[in-house]
Amino acid sequence: MKKLLILLALPCSLYAMEVFEEEFPDGEIQEEYSLDGQACFDYIDGKGWSEGENTRKGKSFYVGVGIGSSGASMQQVSYIDSIQNAFIRAQMNAKTDMAENQAKQITSEISNEFVQSFKEGVKPVDVVTNNDLEAQNYEELSVYQKMKLLIHQKLDESISSENKDKVGENERELQQEIDSILSQNVFRDSIEATASSNIRGMKVVYSNLSAKPNSNKTNVCNVVVWSENFVKYADAMTTGNFKVLSNPKKKKKPLKDQVKKGDALMVTFGTFMDRDENGDMSILSYAQSGIKSSTSNSQQAAIRTAKLKAERAIIQFRSENVEVQEKIDNFEITTEKANGMIDTYTEENIDRRQRASANGTLQGSKVIHRWVQRHPVTSRPVAGVVVSWSPSDANFAKSMKETLEKEPDASGSSTEYQVIQPQEYDSGSSGGDDEDDF
Repeated sequence: MKKLLILLALPCSLYAMEVFEEEFPDGEIQEEYSLDGQACFDYIDGKGWSEGENTRKGKSFYVGVGIGSSGASMQQVSYIDSIQNAFIRAQMNAKTDMAENQAKQITSEISNEFVQSFKEGVKPVDVVTNNDLEAQNYEELSVYQKMKLLIHQKLDESISSENKDKVGENERELQQEIDSILSQNVFRDSIEATASSNIRGMKVVYSNLSAKPNSNKTNVCNVVVWSENFVKYADAMTTGNFKVLSNPKKKKKPLKDQVKKGDALMVTFGTFMDRDENGDMSILSYAQSGIKSSTSNSQQAAIRTAKLKAERAIIQFRSENVEVQEKIDNFEITTEKANGMIDTYTEENIDRRQRASANGTLQGSKVIHRWVQRHPVTSRPVAGVVVSWSPSDANFAKSMKETLEKEPDASGSSTEYQVIQPQEYDSGSSGGDDEDDF
């Protein structure tokens, strides 16, 4: 199988693309725009891929792009954690896009209503109507108006001495507003869409971070790939059928040697799959967390947080249920007044909800790289880890668990312990570390 190149852009790199300028009414020029996630789209273009289905040697695979953004200010301590969250959202967006690609239930409702009311001349009940418009309080309204209010607003139960003066005033203002309208057109466009799927075997092949301090804007993106082979690998991880993952003819470097270095660590998030030195399909999972203070406890807390998120990403690779619900309501109301004025009111409401859930037992994962660096955007300290999983490590962990769960040997001797006073000591030594004996 041809190797998928994992290319990583340096942080804060800017990508050339067509931009447009929009002129405001007062003549000011708005800032230039660029497409969020452009680096990821450039990456798939460079590979000759397209979003959705692609084919290689008669086999199909799916390519998706997930885009996210950080909502935190670059001045905040939580900015680094917000970037991690943005990458998580980007991957969830890519997965929900894949779910929608499989099957998307769409409901559409469009309505358009037009009403015109034209009046000319004097109505026979003009005297009564004028009296109503001139009424200063509830008692001065005509019997007709009182009855209309009673029917439509149930004022017989709600009118009190404190609000009866306001009733006449509000009714007059409403009537005057209605009388000024010649016609009104109400357009409503409503779309609802839902999709859900169990996603297994989706892996990241490229990730990018783009930060623009002048606009306080940080965008991230991931390129993800899915294929039937990846599903087989994910299922083999879950079931323990590791023979599916092995191919001794395709041995590569040890996983430690495949770990990204330097600035590349800052923009590498999620699970990457490749073969190890045994030819076994293995996983490298990257995560990071901001260090909140200069204390050792804060650094260790950041490393533990990153470790758990990296381990969670491996579980998500094996299997994750995703669903998305989206609703878009668009209103446009055009009102023509009797004086010739035309008012247009528009309103758009978008509600998009995504959910992703995963669970499982992870056996054989280990941290193969820990790092602490200053973030290139904020210069604040950030800690990260790279967690690996391989069939050999999983087998070892399984064997170790079985050994420890055995009952102690009854023939073994017992040991008596006594309380001692510890003394300060600092030294070190090594021996017996020949790997051939392990």
